Amino acid sequence: MKKINILKLICLAITLVMLCGCGEQEIPENTGNNIVDEDEEETFYEVDYCGQKDLFKKAKDEYKEGQKVTLYYDIIATDTDYTFYLDDEVLDVRYSEEKGYIIKFSMPGHDVALRVETTVSMENADILWDILIDETGASYDEVAAFIRDDFDEDGIEEAFALIGEVYDNYDDINRICGALWFVTPDGCTALERSSGLGISDEARFMTLGDTRFILFTDYYISESYTYVYSVDDGKAIEAGFSALGYVAPDFEDSDKFTITDSSYDMQYDAELGFMLGHTWKKYYFFYDSEVGEIYEYAGTTIDEATVSYWCDDITVNEIVPEECTIDNIFMRGNGLIVINFESTEEDGIIRYFHYIYSTEKESFIDDAGAEWDDTPLDGTYQYCLCPQMASYPEVPGPNGIVWYGE
Repeated sequence: MKKINILKLICLAITLVMLCGCGEQEIPENTGNNIVDEDEEETFYEVDYCGQKDLFKKAKDEYKEGQKVTLYYDIIATDTDYTFYLDDEVLDVRYSEEKGYIIKFSMPGHDVALRVETTVSMENADILWDILIDETGASYDEVAAFIRDDFDEDGIEEAFALIGEVYDNYDDINRICGALWFVTPDGCTALERSSGLGISDEARFMTLGDTRFILFTDYYISESYTYVYSVDDGKAIEAGFSALGYVAPDFEDSDKFTITDSSYDMQYDAELGFMLGHTWKKYYFFYDSEVGEIYEYAGTTIDEATVSYWCDDITVNEIVPEECTIDNIFMRGNGLIVINFESTEEDGIIRYFHYIYSTEKESFIDDAGAEWDDTPLDGTYQYCLCPQMASYPEVPGPNGIVWYGE
């Protein structure tokens, strides 16, 4: 028994020594292989989408080095093969019936170019192609763009074609001096003819509800106009908002888009008898899924007290100079308050100005929608750009008053 007790004591002592030794061991320093220095500045690199950024869903202009990038490409035509390149390397992509092509890559430590190349099966394209060539008399080299698909999903394919010569090349976009055509198995229809510097050979797309629109932009020296078409029952239908200005889809909300209007409205020269001064202003549109229609956020007339009701820190008489005359004040359904005013100078010239205040951003904004200071903007901001699509909001004001649009 004594020998057993002695052995137990020896084992206990050894265990205590080992435990004490373990407590005094130094913790190995982390080599830092998996730790990012918080003070180290992250480097971002740009992605050039070769003029087709709007075709890639979730696309951003830049990513940090090593970031896992996932994009979706769902503008897919029948009988067409798609190949995606990151710089000159072919990407291995997957296809999903719901999301289209799924493009994944890790962002390199330098700027890259992401592009897509399409190859159409000429065996299936022969009918529309032959009709186009036969009826227009164009040569193969004159066809700058040929986009074919079953746009109205009736089982019969149609095509939009741009025929002409390159007028110039700007920002890797060919501007074609020529005409836009619509092709069906029944024949060709001329839609538009370029009247400026040329129509871009890169079509853009926008889907609102169940309608898919194709967009072609005609460029001028300092402005541009987008022709917008859809297809219904095998016929090309020009949208009600086509050719009013430059159409830009909203990438954050697929049910919205803007049109940038170009106007000469900065001042009226009494001696010359016409308006001078070029301005560009965005007008805002939305798709109402409940009724299946497209509307414009038009302006409902309000008064100065209602401006202060919505914007506590703004008094109209304080921001509009005393010598100026207020022409009108209105509020759009997207929360933009507009104040138009003018001033008459001694020589009879009338200068026009406006403010735009965003109740969502709680700040003034400029004509492009970016935050702005309280400097007046040039020109007159209209109640709407497209009256037949205008949607006037009901605007609450102080003391229970409600303003109604036209």
